[in-house]
Amino acid sequence: MIPNGGDIVLLTPGDDAGMRVAHVYPPLEQYPLGNDRYINDRPNVFLDVVDIMDGNDPAPNASDEDTDAGLADEGNSVSLRSLAQRAARAAADGSGNARRFKDGRDLWNKITSHALANVSQPDAEPIVDVRRTHNWKKNQPLRNHGADPGAWFVSGYYSRSNVRKDAFHAWRGLDQVFSAIAETADADAETVQEVEKLRVARDGNADYPTYADIAVLVGDSNMLVFHNDRSFAEWLRDQGKAQEFMTPDTPVDVCVAPDPTADADDPGYIAPRSQMPAAHLANVLAPRE
Repeated sequence: MIPNGGDIVLLTPGDDAGMRVAHVYPPLEQYPLGNDRYINDRPNVFLDVVDIMDGNDPAPNASDEDTDAGLADEGNSVSLRSLAQRAARAAADGSGNARRFKDGRDLWNKITSHALANVSQPDAEPIVDVRRTHNWKKNQPLRNHGADPGAWFVSGYYSRSNVRKDAFHAWRGLDQVFSAIAETADADAETVQEVEKLRVARDGNADYPTYADIAVLVGDSNMLVFHNDRSFAEWLRDQGKAQEFMTPDTPVDVCVAPDPTADADDPGYIAPRSQMPAAHLANVLAPRE
């Protein structure tokens, strides 16, 4: 936010990795717009951010080319969520424009729903080609894709000394990765700070971490990803049969979200933090028919 009475500058990375001015938005372009908002294709900070979420660069604006990116250093950064909340208050101005009021009230929900739809892939194939030249540090095709927030993230699978006795880790969902890493007894301040940074980006800007971000967080460039219980269970069974990197008895440290309605005696129950043999975990996730 530029300290000039209300303008906002949107900065995006340039080709040289430095920040450049994408556009300076006066109050009229900070939603809600006037009645001609679509007719004249007027710039809008929220529409432009959604375009960026979709992988598109904001359209260049000649009036911004000479704007110094350093001017933003004099202002305060502001989250997308805060801007949406401010727009909602502006929309409820008593003007009687029902469409503008409804759009403003639902703005943040629409943005977050759009962002979630971009990264949720419950039916996608698992990401298991993550070794050698396809690991998360190098040429894994999905390294810069937003991480599926509901997926299983598996780490430590290929780096164990004893494939029969040493456990590997499996977290269901981004929140479980964040919580487990931040709560680890030997987590250093830098790691905890990085977890918080990723949380703030997601919760304040609808900006999901990439798979490469999560691989760095869990410290495994060969991290595996399974988008649903069925694919994870099938993989566990196949790996147990092959017995190259695990057996059916290999322990798995499992982290899942607590379910206050779950019955501990239910065969499908998984405690929030538990360790169990790989074959048992597979049967809990996808019982054999």
